[in-house]
Amino acid sequence: MQFRTKARAVDLLGKGQIADLPTAITELWKNGYDAYADNLKADLFKQGYNGLSKSYFVISDDGKGMSTTDVLDKWLVLGTDSKSRAELEEESEDTLWKRPRIKAGEKGIGRLSVAYLGNPMLMLTKKIGYPLQTVFFDWRLLENYNLFLDDITIPIKSVENVNSLSNEFFELKEMFLTNFEKEFDIDNKPIWEGKQAELKSDIISETENAIIEESILNNIISFFESDDAHGTMFLVFNPINQIVDLSEKDIDDIEDRNFVISNLIGFTNPFKESKIKINTSFIIHNKDLPYDLLQSKGEFFNESDFDLADIFIDGVFDGKGEFNGLIKFYDQVVPYTFVSSRKKDARSFYGEIPIRLGYNHGEEKSSKLNEVAYNKIKAKIEEYSGFYIYRDDFRVLPYGRSDYDFLGFEERRSKRAGTYFFSYRRMFGYLDISRERNSNLKDKSSREGLINNAQYRAFRNDAISFFVTLAQDFFATEPKQSIFRDKLNETQDQNKALAADKAREKAEKTAFTKSLNDYPKKLEEHQTKYEKLLNELDEKLENINITYSEVEGILDELQKLDLELKGLIPKVPKRYKPTETQKERLYKFENRLNNYIELVTPRKEALDKKAQDKLEIRDLKIDFTKKYNSYISSLEKSLNQYRQQLDEKTTFLNKNYRERAKRLVDALSENKEKLISSISTKEQISQYSEEVEKLYNKLSDEAGNTLFPLVDHIKRLSFDIDEEQVQGAYKAQYDQMKYQWEQTRDTAQLGIAVEIIDHEFNQLYAKINGQLIELNKNETVSSIKEFGFLEKNFKQLEDKYALLSPLYRISGALSKDISGQTIYSYVLEFFENQISEYNIVFDVSDDFRKHLINIKEPVIHTVFINIINNAIYWMRNKEQRIIKLDYITETKEIIIANSGEKIPEYRLDKIFELFYSQRPNGRGIGLYLSKQSLNEANLDIKATNDKKYNTLNGACFVINQITARNV
Repeated sequence: MQFRTKARAVDLLGKGQIADLPTAITELWKNGYDAYADNLKADLFKQGYNGLSKSYFVISDDGKGMSTTDVLDKWLVLGTDSKSRAELEEESEDTLWKRPRIKAGEKGIGRLSVAYLGNPMLMLTKKIGYPLQTVFFDWRLLENYNLFLDDITIPIKSVENVNSLSNEFFELKEMFLTNFEKEFDIDNKPIWEGKQAELKSDIISETENAIIEESILNNIISFFESDDAHGTMFLVFNPINQIVDLSEKDIDDIEDRNFVISNLIGFTNPFKESKIKINTSFIIHNKDLPYDLLQSKGEFFNESDFDLADIFIDGVFDGKGEFNGLIKFYDQVVPYTFVSSRKKDARSFYGEIPIRLGYNHGEEKSSKLNEVAYNKIKAKIEEYSGFYIYRDDFRVLPYGRSDYDFLGFEERRSKRAGTYFFSYRRMFGYLDISRERNSNLKDKSSREGLINNAQYRAFRNDAISFFVTLAQDFFATEPKQSIFRDKLNETQDQNKALAADKAREKAEKTAFTKSLNDYPKKLEEHQTKYEKLLNELDEKLENINITYSEVEGILDELQKLDLELKGLIPKVPKRYKPTETQKERLYKFENRLNNYIELVTPRKEALDKKAQDKLEIRDLKIDFTKKYNSYISSLEKSLNQYRQQLDEKTTFLNKNYRERAKRLVDALSENKEKLISSISTKEQISQYSEEVEKLYNKLSDEAGNTLFPLVDHIKRLSFDIDEEQVQGAYKAQYDQMKYQWEQTRDTAQLGIAVEIIDHEFNQLYAKINGQLIELNKNETVSSIKEFGFLEKNFKQLEDKYALLSPLYRISGALSKDISGQTIYSYVLEFFENQISEYNIVFDVSDDFRKHLINIKEPVIHTVFINIINNAIYWMRNKEQRIIKLDYITETKEIIIANSGEKIPEYRLDKIFELFYSQRPNGRGIGLYLSKQSLNEANLDIKATNDKKYNTLNGACFVINQITARNV
């Protein structure tokens, strides 16, 4: 006798062993990884996308694929042992000439998980040099308990030309439907009976209705069309509702979406640098732009995130109950050893397990990170926090999931956070197991974690004891060692001080913003009142017999308004750096005030002269005295106001100091008599002495952190040093240093990107040019009108690139004499289309045309391209669009001016800073590079509003020789 296998046994081994959707996808991705794929994809094509009549689901990989023999002898044979042997293959055609990989699968049944995804299914697979292999099947056929495996036909076809797939697919379906031709078994019993008759009807109906629509066919063709194509694809015609619903963004589905994402993210270990780079994606194709589901919640962790951890654990469990490694508290690292107290047993040896775990506080005040870094790691922790397990750099599910706290962190913390400290929701990191080191830590057959055997229980016991002991040693409210708590208190104090400083800065910012908002109204009121008084004065002075008493009140009011004029401009706090928008508004306000003063001053001076002519010397002397006194009064008023504020603040601080000091002394002395009277033994004296000393130290620390620093600060204050200005200066220096560091980093990345783009462009250009040459040989193609346009347009692109190409190779160019006429001709050619479109006029002097400048040609071309490109942008909305090029022979200065927007005074220097731009989507690189390149050529460039140069009243640039005076 021999065993016979019912068909439903395969169903039980496959879909019956899959816990959930992410597990099913992961099992198929594992097979792709084992087949040396670099890209593992899931694609949901929603109904309506590119005209699709229904939804489709596709799982694909670019692995080595399968031939007919591979499909028959491996894929259709369950429980193949090639993976479980864990033997490394040699680098060869079978590894796609890649580094050999340790297999992720081991049971030989992971392929059956495709049944979980829906029905029916079409598998397409291709090996290099072999034709495309196709398999069509509906896994529900296996649910029939009357069928044996040898009763079932699985249709397989080789497809020589993927473009004929539609026809081949029809034949595959016909072959599959032969499974239903037989109605009775050998005992003459019906094969399909009862509810299974309904199942049969559904399978036949869905098979007959299964079609490969055009969008799906195009996707398949693009994947397999080339001769060297390879890989495997599973096309599911009726995906389960859970898959289809992943594209919905309703609040009801958010939990399921998050569950799928949290299980599929971090497929291979991102926490450490790996030589094998695997890309995973889950693309949703709908009527909107396609997007990657796995990226919809933000980036996952990477190795550099450990640098952002407040606490970092890095070490190894030895498999016997001992941990050795390092613990980092903020910026301090200490070696740490832990030995489990459990009974040792050789049978519970689980092998070495490295651990790397980061931990961050839930409050910014307890972190040393700046706001940007803290928010970056906080966002990742909120989405992906957890303790992951990776076997041979491959994620083991469900570890790391938000609901799978397998070491019970939250359960312990809920009992007493001050003792157990660690929260599962605040940690990120992994345990690194391997098939070789940890052979007894095996997956459950259901893929729902590791088998709960003796080795797993021993490891879990050791890990739990380790974290409990570690918390007691360093992190508990009253730890055995105060290293961490001291650092935490120090950090919280620093952050508290910074928070208070930020609050003060915010208040100053709010006040400054309010003054900016109030300014227009104040100026308008001042202007209206001033002009009214001038009109009244003018009217009075028209009277021939005017007396001083008739104009005295008007002159007094005008003097008062003159004194108020100074206070109309909002005062910028010294510690606060205004935003660009606020600077812009302030600049406009100052312009408006200056225009007002320029307008009213001549009239005021004329009326003053008229008053002097009309009034007696005695009257004028009285008026002068009153003006003098008003200046004295105004100064006294300001000084007295600030003295009053000083008195009030001093009184408040004195009072507050006394109250705080009294509270501290009372806290130390309130139980003195009670303790003394309760002493009856020597042991109590020792105990109470320790308690009193501990309380004294605590209160002294509080005084040292609050009262004494304030007094020390006041002692250091001096009329000779503006503390606000000093603090503002240091803050500005810090902001500048941080800004420059970001510039340096971004510039390095930009340089690399430019090199890559330039390299790729050259390769792409060569390919297109070669293809055009070949096509041109074909008379039929070359005679097509559109081809002529294509060739002509490509030639224009080539000409533009020829203009740009020297700009990428400045270092190899030599300096030579370049005339202004040459520069002008180059600019006209480069901006030919824009000059024509915007009717731009070039005003070029003969002195500029004849001037020779000794410089590298790419440098001077880059300078003029950047400046004129900006000019064209800022002149777009002007009626007259003029660009002026001039050379002043006396001062040896080149002038580049335009009739566009005028540059505000405060921006004249700032526009040359790297990444500073006022243009939408501007990069702020051009003028910075121009200045740097000119400086290397012993030239300098500046922007100016000096009317000597800026005759067009727009933006104006001056290029001159660097001399000892302006170095």
